[in-house]
Amino acid sequence: MKTLWARGQYFLSLLKVRLLKQDVPVICVLVVNNKCNFDCKYCFGDYYNRRSEVDYSTEELKDLIDQLYTLGNRYLNIHGGETLLRKDVGEIVDYIKSKGIYCCLITNGALLRKKIDEVRQVDNITISLDGTKEHNDINRGAGAYDAAMDGIKAAQEAGIPVRVSATLTAHSYQDIGYLSELAKEMNFSLFFSILFKPLPRAKDCEMSNEQIAWSMDEILRYKKLGYPVFTSEMALNFAKAWPYSQNDVHFMREEDVKKLDGFKPIKCFYGSIKFTIEADGRVYPCFLWTDDFDALNWKEVGVKKAIEHVRKTNDCVSCPALSQNDHNLLLGLNFKQVVLIIKDQFLEAFRRT
Repeated sequence: MKTLWARGQYFLSLLKVRLLKQDVPVICVLVVNNKCNFDCKYCFGDYYNRRSEVDYSTEELKDLIDQLYTLGNRYLNIHGGETLLRKDVGEIVDYIKSKGIYCCLITNGALLRKKIDEVRQVDNITISLDGTKEHNDINRGAGAYDAAMDGIKAAQEAGIPVRVSATLTAHSYQDIGYLSELAKEMNFSLFFSILFKPLPRAKDCEMSNEQIAWSMDEILRYKKLGYPVFTSEMALNFAKAWPYSQNDVHFMREEDVKKLDGFKPIKCFYGSIKFTIEADGRVYPCFLWTDDFDALNWKEVGVKKAIEHVRKTNDCVSCPALSQNDHNLLLGLNFKQVVLIIKDQFLEAFRRT
């Protein structure tokens, strides 16, 4: 019931913000560390090689959470790096929940069984799994599949709702059916992402536009068959209709929309009511746009000013990212997406023992 209460508070805040056209950071992705115990070849953060960098102190994170809550934040995605490498992760989760904020924890699952009691208060846990053992481990490293599967089981044994995040690559895109069957069998929600920015060392992961289009159709097919696929039909169709190459990083601007006669983008709310705060303190519209965005550091100027800077300088209108557009449809109060979210939340509540 705590999950439903926290989610209800978040929905009410979102509704108020949208109807009154307020500038409030209702949702934030909070990157709590630079360290990771995996070396996924497509990871844009390269966290495996950044382990010497200094992370937030416990008090810094609590200060950040306090500032965000005061500004109206009611939903925090705890991201990494690998979140469970923080020794104080349980204390941070408990602090977030003490404020009534909805809390989602992202992990690769490797340390979850060991730390499950520390994070028992989270509202849900998202675990990364890309496909079969063979294909997943090509993407994410030897042992990653077994770690994810054990993490899923550990969370479910603790009564914590599980979502699985699958990144589509040239190695794993044909595993959509496998993952959908696994989601049904193991009773977890499944959502997909397109590999948006292949790194030089991950060129073998890059998918063709034809493979991406096929994948969107395949995901939609399983969704219509009643499998627990969370990714929405609108986000899938939009990605398929994206007018640029999927493998070219392209954030659509207003001038692009004017050139594309008849193309209607899904409105992006990242950088207006949803933000990403990196482990070094810099505040971005989203984690896909960290390369050349002129971000301010909240530790230097405060959270409010760093967020206001994003609002003033962010000129991105849209992109084809599936998870981002699922959120955008919700933030835009799209009726079908709101119904989907409510349904998913009730299912999550019943999964929690």
